Amino acid sequence: MHIPLFYLFAAIMIIGGLMVVFMRNPVSSALAMVLSFIGLAGLFIGLNAYLVGILQILVYAGAIMVLFIFIIMLLDLKKEESSPRKGLAIAAGVIIPLIFLFQLSAVLTTQRNSPQVPELALQEAAQKYDEHTVIQKKLAAGSLPDIHLIGQKLYTEYNFPLQVVAVLLLVATVGCVSLSKRDPATAVAKKTPAPTRIPKVTPTPAPASSPEPIKEPVKEPVVENTTHDEKRGLIYTSRPDDIDDLKIISGVGPVLEAKLHDFGIYTYQQIALWTEENIAEFDELLTFKGRITRDDWLTQAADLHSKKIKKNS
Repeated sequence: MHIPLFYLFAAIMIIGGLMVVFMRNPVSSALAMVLSFIGLAGLFIGLNAYLVGILQILVYAGAIMVLFIFIIMLLDLKKEESSPRKGLAIAAGVIIPLIFLFQLSAVLTTQRNSPQVPELALQEAAQKYDEHTVIQKKLAAGSLPDIHLIGQKLYTEYNFPLQVVAVLLLVATVGCVSLSKRDPATAVAKKTPAPTRIPKVTPTPAPASSPEPIKEPVKEPVVENTTHDEKRGLIYTSRPDDIDDLKIISGVGPVLEAKLHDFGIYTYQQIALWTEENIAEFDELLTFKGRITRDDWLTQAADLHSKKIKKNS
């Protein structure tokens, strides 16, 4: 391996490791770990260990880091404030592909100059393994079963450390999922902003001299195909003709909208009328503890319903 390339990828690996420790945002730390993995993969490939280098990219920088980022998302961390330094992100998006191209060109140019593999006594080595095994057959045939040899080494002599690593990853995943779950009582106990408590009575009209009109409250609709459930509030017994696009509410996607429809929720007005008991019930039904309170669905629904009334009037 050329000395400049060694120092380059070693610096990338060390800088990525330091960023993992010193970055405040967990997502940034996870991406910095990907950078460290890339530097390590470059060192492996520079040493002609192509299989290990590719596995470093595919397994660690790919699958394992996706798992890490997924777990970080489950922790419900606050959204990172947008940084004005957008030029750095653009520069990184240009420099990293160039590094990959430079690494690929170095690999392609060193293939012809790679050292010759020394002759191996495969026939003698075949005698050390049990007869009729894949390793014994390939060694006897004069080919080197490197993948099988790695698997045998990993799952025999190093089987216990491998299982320990798997258990540690499993425990970390279960722990993060447990931390992300909140007690429904705690989620409901959190104070909802004042606009979410929507009165069900019609207020006194504002005086003519008032410069600011009083906002119309959300009134419980009187529709034939609706019923009032003690836990879920006002629900439709059948799909109405006029339904609202619930996906406009922040935190509601197509999947959640379909679930709300299954529970008889079709309009902004229904969500705006939810009580704390209704919030606790839908937190359990939607299996997203605290999302209704965190994303403030009630205030959003009340504002959207008010805009709909003004638009139709």
